[in-house]
Amino acid sequence: MDFTEAIRLIKASSDFRLLRRVPPSRDWPLTAASGETRRGVFVDTETTGLDQDTDEVIELALLPFEYERDTGMIVRVDTDAALNAFRQPSLPIPPESSKIHGINDEMVKGQIIDPERIKAIIEPAHIVIAHNAAFDRPKVEKHWPIFEEKHWACSFAEIDWKAEGVGSAKLDYLLWARGWFHDGHRALSDAEAALFLLTLPLPTSGRPGLNALLECARRQLWVVRAEDTAFEQRAALKARDYRWDDGEGKRIKAWWLMTNDPQTELDWLRADIYGDDRHVTVLKAPATRRYSSRLWAE
Repeated sequence: MDFTEAIRLIKASSDFRLLRRVPPSRDWPLTAASGETRRGVFVDTETTGLDQDTDEVIELALLPFEYERDTGMIVRVDTDAALNAFRQPSLPIPPESSKIHGINDEMVKGQIIDPERIKAIIEPAHIVIAHNAAFDRPKVEKHWPIFEEKHWACSFAEIDWKAEGVGSAKLDYLLWARGWFHDGHRALSDAEAALFLLTLPLPTSGRPGLNALLECARRQLWVVRAEDTAFEQRAALKARDYRWDDGEGKRIKAWWLMTNDPQTELDWLRADIYGDDRHVTVLKAPATRRYSSRLWAE
């Protein structure tokens, strides 16, 4: 039996699902530009661990691409200009981290990433995108300040995957739900897979993924900080997608949410969480600070 017949049989069965490997970008069904185009860069990192203060980037991938400003259609992926490089951290890579991404101390020994090459890729970009920018942005800004100057968007948080009928926003799951898989847990592979996902129409609305992401990224967003909440309110806050900020010893601990409708959140907090008309801190969240450790700057 050849592959074509095997694929036909699997597709015809209700007991099996077929997954295809994410193809190289040269084989993506991209369309020619018909309007104004802009340049974006998809970023992904591998790190020594999850701590934003102490852990470091050990692998950086930058994948430049071009897209139509109005439609969000990706028209070109500039693989020739892509960066995928190792960086030796100041401390050894923990074994538990190596088990996840497969990068060990010998692989990164003596490796540095040329900041001028990063600048050449990032400087002309209109937007930088990551899948979970709240993780990647603070990490890269710590090493390379040029990332602080750019507008960022997050394909994990700024596409309403629940409304699109998808049960998880993790990259592997989003691909599996659409019938694709990739060799994950290395920076460039993850960046390519996440960018490929943005070329696909969303499962419910049918909109291009990047179109929906850009619409959200271009909105004025605000951060609402719910400070001094009762412990028993944590479930309600988490259910409404509030995140916990431990303050890092620099500010009051709080549950927080990024939104384009802060008044609705203020009304909900005062009615359902506090039970009174107290002051709630609201901060602007421009795209130059979203997902950054500089988010809380006034």
